[in-house]
Amino acid sequence: MKYLTCINQDSASLADMPIPQAAPGEIIVQLTLCGVCGTDTQKIFGAYPKPQKLGHEVVGIVHQVGDAVTSFKQGQRVALAHHVPDYNSHYSKRGSETMDGEFKRSNIEPGGFAEYIRVPKAHVEHTVVAIPPHVPDARAVFMEPLACCLRAWDRMSLQSGDSALVVGVGAVGILFVPLLRDFNITTLVTDTRAERIDLAKIWGAKAGSTSDVPAMCKTHSYGRGVDAVILTVVNEATLNMAMHSVRDGGTIMIFGGKPNSHLQLPMWDIWLREINVITSYSATPEGLHRAMAILSGKSFDGIEALISHKIPLEQAQTGFELAHKGQASKVVITAAAL
Repeated sequence: MKYLTCINQDSASLADMPIPQAAPGEIIVQLTLCGVCGTDTQKIFGAYPKPQKLGHEVVGIVHQVGDAVTSFKQGQRVALAHHVPDYNSHYSKRGSETMDGEFKRSNIEPGGFAEYIRVPKAHVEHTVVAIPPHVPDARAVFMEPLACCLRAWDRMSLQSGDSALVVGVGAVGILFVPLLRDFNITTLVTDTRAERIDLAKIWGAKAGSTSDVPAMCKTHSYGRGVDAVILTVVNEATLNMAMHSVRDGGTIMIFGGKPNSHLQLPMWDIWLREINVITSYSATPEGLHRAMAILSGKSFDGIEALISHKIPLEQAQTGFELAHKGQASKVVITAAAL
């Protein structure tokens, strides 16, 4: 079978290996779709050490079921992700599952961009989610990124009637818009590309701007500033924008990050204004199940229209380059041309 790995800078390589076999408690999943995440492109084009394993937004069909697996059967459609924590660890017992060492060490083999994927026992128990019959594969592929948004939502403590600014409404940032809308949050957006703002408005954003973002935020919050700013793009400019857009006592959510990036924080202003600067990394297994439940409902009907490119495994480098250059709203890799 064929799978993708990143051995050399700026390039994903197609490699061969035998089709894996399921050990007791494991399953083998045949790939249907795997979404391209910003982390994948950073691993290829960024400062991550090589080699790197790729792919974690997986939708597929159960190909083989190992002994003792009773929750899934051959031929069943499933979505899955790549990390699972040790639920008995100090971190997990305190709500920091994504900081548990086992969470970051665990993975599917050989990664999500593979014709067949071995899913370890712990993943089968916690991160594999059955896809309801009425949910198309192209919608189910958003399970893991939506779960990442849910993790951030849980950490922000927003209330119904609050306001939020999403900075960067690309492939993941756009998912915050209907999510916040459904929680009755006045949602504002900004992006360097006007067409992304227009799309965000279709999905429920109250307003968007590419120019005076702090003024927009004050206009839609009775002059206070928004209760939260979600930074899917983190740099000096967006941090400064956030500081001028968030209300006193509000929250700045660091949702996106890059290796070796360093920013100076205006600590006096943060302290004086009681600004909460928090972060959110990845998604919990519990969040995956919540995300699939949300995708199964009416409010995310048609979210699959965000997919701009479906590219077969053999041509995946093209998809990674499109995503890296911001020339696609969402790229998914397929096992074969669809």
